Amino acid sequence: MPIRIFITLWLGALCAASTLAATAARPEPELLDADVAFKLSAQIRDATSAEVRFTIAPGYYMYRARFGFEVDGAPVRKPALPRGKNKFDATFNKTMEVYRNEVTARLPLAQAAGTVMLKVTSQGCADAGVCYPPQVQTLRLTSASSAPGASGARVEAGAGALPFSSSSAAGASARSATGAGAALSAVLARSNTDAAARDPAFVPPAVGASATATRQAKASSPSHARFDPVTSTEDAAQKIKAAAGRFVLLDFYADWCAPCKQMEKATFSDQRVKARLAQFAALQADVTRNTLDDKLLLKQYKLMGPPGILFFDRTGQEITALRVVGFEAPDKFLQRLDQALSVR
Repeated sequence: MPIRIFITLWLGALCAASTLAATAARPEPELLDADVAFKLSAQIRDATSAEVRFTIAPGYYMYRARFGFEVDGAPVRKPALPRGKNKFDATFNKTMEVYRNEVTARLPLAQAAGTVMLKVTSQGCADAGVCYPPQVQTLRLTSASSAPGASGARVEAGAGALPFSSSSAAGASARSATGAGAALSAVLARSNTDAAARDPAFVPPAVGASATATRQAKASSPSHARFDPVTSTEDAAQKIKAAAGRFVLLDFYADWCAPCKQMEKATFSDQRVKARLAQFAALQADVTRNTLDDKLLLKQYKLMGPPGILFFDRTGQEITALRVVGFEAPDKFLQRLDQALSVR
């Protein structure tokens, strides 16, 4: 090989290695667990009301429209929630109300004393560009008058917990995840109805079956990048293994994730990105429904929530230095795709 060609190839490999090292030097955001970022407490305040409080960590926020409450199995139709701060949300393409630092809701009670079961549905995001899956937490509240010495609230169960110690625990978690999806659908329906009442031009985001139809339409559109769906940890492992000899991209998406919508609208629809993605086995895990399989997928790849984009080399090993957490604009994402393709 002529010396000039050898030096050119050597310099190219050195530059690629330096770029990859520089990317690795930029640490991923350190994200808190959901129950730490959004700390829940509750108590019975008086004969006619209970109080639910979320303490929100710095750098995190919660959606006002994503709260839902049930007392003894009955939805609370009019919880007293304070006004939030306005924040533009790409999911709805409109301004939404969010809470920072803390938020307290006052809930009416039908009984004066005793014990009530409270179910709280909520969702929050991190400023780093990650949306947490919707959380459903169940608490038992006991009034001080009926149980002397009772402290007020105790967390009994939560859809955010993922027990792995036994098959029965996994079954319980599956039922909890199913309940979380149903609760979220109810909250989405109520918040969409409220939004439509305030704004006749409001168009709610797709959820469930309609969301699937929307994504299928996008996948078949020539203006949108094509992804092969991934439905479980086993499915992901099999498809990554089946792509041996090719680079793999695994994208985590959800309908309720604003940065995911930004990636779809601005980045995955970019023609340059589309052309480069054709060189990858492109996979996508849709965790919109927040099922047990969705939770396991996120846990398997150490993600708190979407969006997250992972790259795997030709042997199926993740290129951890190139992991994307949050939204990334087309030009920067193109550089990342090129860096992945340069790995030997």
